[in-house]
Amino acid sequence: MRLHKKLSNQIRRGMRDLLERINGNGVEELLNGKSDNILIPDAIFIRHGGSLVKIKYADILWLKGDGNYTTLVTRGGVYSVRNILKDFEIALPTKEFIRIHKSYIVRIDEIAAINVKEVKIDEDSVPVGRTYYQNLISGINKLGTGTD
Repeated sequence: MRLHKKLSNQIRRGMRDLLERINGNGVEELLNGKSDNILIPDAIFIRHGGSLVKIKYADILWLKGDGNYTTLVTRGGVYSVRNILKDFEIALPTKEFIRIHKSYIVRIDEIAAINVKEVKIDEDSVPVGRTYYQNLISGINKLGTGTD
């Protein structure tokens, strides 16, 4: 009985906290894990060389996930970070980035060319997964009579 009361109190507190967050930040911000009190909303900070380094979203070209590590390719260099790709997928703005492969996320406005197997970003070719290709193609304007 004592355990039941303790769990009941914890659930009640959790629900109250959840409702306060919804009322305070709005449902969208809560679901996206983002809030209005972020000081630098156009960048993320990554740990590199013992410091936190600011990487502006506009400078990120593409990201590659490899297990517990993610490689960020930016205009200023290449960084390897001990975070899974999903962490970046959640943190990056969805209007600016798209997942095109189980291991790759790209900046949408940096895509120069698309084919069934890869996208061209700057001088790099980034693979496109079969399950992600249709989502990528459905979100662009295209002209021509071809089926792709």
